[in-house]
Amino acid sequence: MTSGNIEGNEIRLRRPLEDDYAGITRMVDDWWDGKVVQGLLPRLWFRHFAGTSWIAENVDEQGRHRLAGFLVGFVSQHVPGVGVIQAVGVDPNYRRSGIGTALVERYFVDAREASATVVETVFWPGNRRGLLFLAALGFRADPGIEARPIYGVPAIEGYDFGTEDRARFTRRL
Repeated sequence: MTSGNIEGNEIRLRRPLEDDYAGITRMVDDWWDGKVVQGLLPRLWFRHFAGTSWIAENVDEQGRHRLAGFLVGFVSQHVPGVGVIQAVGVDPNYRRSGIGTALVERYFVDAREASATVVETVFWPGNRRGLLFLAALGFRADPGIEARPIYGVPAIEGYDFGTEDRARFTRRL
């Protein structure tokens, strides 16, 4: 667990607990502007991947904790040296405050400690805000052999569920 001030907010970073599942899944679709992503975060992520995932909480003057962001990640069991960010989200009230960056940087530490040399993630290619965030963190589009331009981004049609387009991004550690 770590804490500190991020843009004037007392923010605490901690590992998620299975009990965090309900609170996050209630909010996540609103945080993604109504795009249905709740199904991408089953309870097992909070039960089995807590060692490489993070929760950011704002701590108010009365000591109450309010969810400000989260990151769910893991290190591939099948592809050596690859860390994967499954999902990262920041409450819209805390965006552009450094919370998302702090979560990803903490994940990079976990991934390095687990011998990862590269981190990958996938995003919906129409998520302009998310794509700018990734670029600012040094992620680059991975065009891959199947990719074609979707919303101007190299993406794979039907990547998830056969219907959801995704763009894959990587960053060397």
